[in-house]
Amino acid sequence: MAYAKLQKSGHLPDPAANMQIVALYVRVSTGYQVERDSLPFQKKELLNYCKHVLHIPPDRIEIFEDAGRSGKNTKRPAYERMMKKVREGLVSHVIVYKIDRITRNLVDFSLMYDDFKYTRVAFISLCEQFDTSSAIGEAVLKIILVFAELERKMTSERVKDIMINRAHEGKWNGARVPYGWEWDTENQFPKHHEVEAVFGRLMYDMYKDTHSTCKVRDYNNTHDVPTKRGGEWTSKTVADFIRNPMNRGDLRYNYRESARGRKKPENEVVYLEGVFPPLVDPVLWDECNEIMDANNRRKFSNSFFTIRSNCNIFAGLLICGECGANFQVTKKDRRRKNGFQPSLYACGAKHQKRSCTAAGCSDVTLGPFVLNYIAAMVQSTNERSNIHTPEELESLLLSRPEFAHIAGIASEGLNNTFAMLSGRPAAAGGSYSPSLFSSSAPSASAADIEELKQKLARITRAQERLKNVYLFDDNAMSEKEYLETKTALDLSRIETENIIQDLLSGTCCSEDDDTEFLKSASSFLLAHEIQNGQHIKYSDFAACVEEEVLKDFVNLVIDHIVIAGGRPIELVFKNGLSHKFLYRD
Repeated sequence: MAYAKLQKSGHLPDPAANMQIVALYVRVSTGYQVERDSLPFQKKELLNYCKHVLHIPPDRIEIFEDAGRSGKNTKRPAYERMMKKVREGLVSHVIVYKIDRITRNLVDFSLMYDDFKYTRVAFISLCEQFDTSSAIGEAVLKIILVFAELERKMTSERVKDIMINRAHEGKWNGARVPYGWEWDTENQFPKHHEVEAVFGRLMYDMYKDTHSTCKVRDYNNTHDVPTKRGGEWTSKTVADFIRNPMNRGDLRYNYRESARGRKKPENEVVYLEGVFPPLVDPVLWDECNEIMDANNRRKFSNSFFTIRSNCNIFAGLLICGECGANFQVTKKDRRRKNGFQPSLYACGAKHQKRSCTAAGCSDVTLGPFVLNYIAAMVQSTNERSNIHTPEELESLLLSRPEFAHIAGIASEGLNNTFAMLSGRPAAAGGSYSPSLFSSSAPSASAADIEELKQKLARITRAQERLKNVYLFDDNAMSEKEYLETKTALDLSRIETENIIQDLLSGTCCSEDDDTEFLKSASSFLLAHEIQNGQHIKYSDFAACVEEEVLKDFVNLVIDHIVIAGGRPIELVFKNGLSHKFLYRD
């Protein structure tokens, strides 16, 4: 035996001379092999070899087992655990039944064998006996591995050709069936899952109405709708489900290099229409995917958000604090990785043949400052019951990182804002005029709201009755009928609750609580999920909002901004409220 020669020559340590483990590595690549007891057979042969040939005691033997793992690479849990112990010097021998059990890749084997040689680990293959202590033996080993790798690649090509032919025939190639489907063992073909199909159709309906994968995601998670694997939904999993052509009845195969890899050329993709019974109406599928395409076109251009070269958010709002001239747009700066492309502004005095040394500014500075300050104003409105002094208001308004260099807000503007939040008249001489800003919130009579509340109560009672019928009357309805009815009632209840909330928000203002300016800002911020008081990362925010929309909002709220030293020193709002900032430097 080759191993006996190695031991006699002194190239290998005596197995009994130390307490390093002897690693037995076994692997099969498919579940079919596992069921055929390939693993038990390998383990039996390796244990017998250790016992009768190497005379290794059982307490020194550790088995590393990878079931259903391919040998084309080394991304295998048991293999990685074994190699970790090899590198730590805890292994004296690595024994395999056959060399292709541990690897079929020449490069991977070379790296592995270097670790073996460095840590003085004996590598033994039962079926291919060779002397790795000699150059010829090592070369023979590598030749064997070359043919093992060639066999793997040829087998892979044969399997691929078979799978492609099966796909062209409209046959299922054994992948995991997606959400909404289950495997029909009798017909050996996917069929609609009785429960998942109901929620699947609902997702298409919701996406058509909302145009938002996030809202579909939130509905699923708040209503405990699990994914195929029992986890929570993400906007990506919702989008993948909406995009899946199988749901409209079509078969698509060989679409990507791997599950999340690159898309393959169109001529390599197998696409057959009408193979499966449609999970949703193909017309609805097409409509939802057209909406998704339109959203992508609106948000992205060359993988980034489309930015109009003629739209500059703060144009016409900036005044030079040194000479009083208006700032003008000079150019668009470079586009950032997330698609954000800021505008640059400079004092326009030089265009009027006047000299001014004022520093310019850009959206990089202005955007975070202005938007976070408006958000802070909105937050102060929400928390006004906890604000008892102008100092507390000032601390809240300047709590964000954009305002770290500001020592305070000039007293006049601060006191006027505090008076507004407290429901008191502005101080004498103050410029605040609440009538300059009007709210566009909806309004309704008390009778309208009461009628909606009665409708909501009826829906709630219907839901409770439906639940009782389903739980206590076995013959009343099927689970599918129950889920469909429950889902319809849920949607009606949510819609009614939203209408009531909108109407109440329009009737809750009084003459003494005049914060219309802040509420107008709040309505915009709320639409973009930033009214929660958290910090706004402007570069990401601006990349997700149409510039014209953002510009309209800023112009709705801000009258003008005074710039000095390249930064805002005063914000004047449309309602006359003015905040002057006192910088530390």
